[in-house]
Amino acid sequence: MPVNKALKTFLTSYSKHHHFTPKTEHVNLHNAANRVLAQDFISSMDIPPFNKSAMDGYAVIATNTQNTSKNNPLSLEVIATASAGDATTCKISSGQTVAIATGARIPKGADAVVMVEDTDGDKKTVKIFKEVKNGKNIITQGEDIKAGQLLLTSGTWLRPQNIGLIASVGVESVEVFCKPKVAVFSTGSELVEPGAKLSTNAVLYDSNRYMLSGMIRECGGEPIDLGICQDDPTSIQETLKNAQQYDLVVISGGSSVGEKDYVPNIINQAGAPGLIVHGVAMRPGSPTALGIVDGKPIIATPGYPVASFFAFHTFGRPLLYTMLKTKGLPQATIIAKMTSGIKLREDMQTFVRVNLTPTTDPKGLLCYKAEPVSATAASLLSTLTGPDGVVIVNNKPRLIKGQNVEVLLLRVGST
Repeated sequence: MPVNKALKTFLTSYSKHHHFTPKTEHVNLHNAANRVLAQDFISSMDIPPFNKSAMDGYAVIATNTQNTSKNNPLSLEVIATASAGDATTCKISSGQTVAIATGARIPKGADAVVMVEDTDGDKKTVKIFKEVKNGKNIITQGEDIKAGQLLLTSGTWLRPQNIGLIASVGVESVEVFCKPKVAVFSTGSELVEPGAKLSTNAVLYDSNRYMLSGMIRECGGEPIDLGICQDDPTSIQETLKNAQQYDLVVISGGSSVGEKDYVPNIINQAGAPGLIVHGVAMRPGSPTALGIVDGKPIIATPGYPVASFFAFHTFGRPLLYTMLKTKGLPQATIIAKMTSGIKLREDMQTFVRVNLTPTTDPKGLLCYKAEPVSATAASLLSTLTGPDGVVIVNNKPRLIKGQNVEVLLLRVGST
């Protein structure tokens, strides 16, 4: 099944059959990063809550400075000094000023600030060398945020800047959606836990479960590790039954059509509606299986690590975002020019891993070149950790040398 159709079929079936209703909780702002806001957030106050100085200088009455210049300075009496945080009570009259620091409250009577660079004076008097207009160098009350203003909508993925915005209006905790609990287990008699002694020369360390758990956390879920299942139908059935107490089940391995690939049939027999999709036109990742069992969604990813990664990226990520009622975290992409062509399967969505090299165009502007690393190699995890990004190609026979492509960045600092 084509990727877009498979995803639509899966999400539509989930919407029809699911038993998941996201609960909410209040969390302190220290713990709110990468959580999803569960209600619209409206400011209860103006920010700033008072008129304040935008810089160090002198608070003045603007009309007093009319026609002032270096050749015609204005001499004013300094009646007070205002620092940020001071509860300023004084009021200036014509011929007076207050020495003021950046962020300090504008004293009564003042309607402009002259930069300290345009003055010369001491604690008692100051000469002003520049005319200023009403409101100059003043940040007015509510200029940033107004009381009653909608700041963030429900479903916002909270980033550090969002948390700073919430804190700026004096709120210390926020209501967010609880993290969906995601059961994760691997299947395969050849697998052992990292750290275990390799008993034979035919066993492998299980990497997929740890990778998938990290991806689940990254997408807003809470992974529940159910370990490794041997290639035994009864063991897999029991583990799947146990997993169904959680909100989502992600299985690694056993999803293909081999003799010991039991997972699709087990999903289909576990409950209604059962298996929805088995086999997706994507490379790597074509043996992916998707199901809903008694209202619980199940994603069975292939055993090969790269295929497992892209299967979850394609189906697990959007499902978790749907469960959390969010558009999720924006994905960083850049445009780059292919350094060489590469032949692809026209009937497949292909994940082409690439390395990026910065360069300049004829006008001297920064641009990037994308060198293809692999379009297959489903078992080689290094083709995910080494390359800088991936080009997702939808049903095209090839990429052409010199072609501009959109690269999804796989790692921070890759550019």
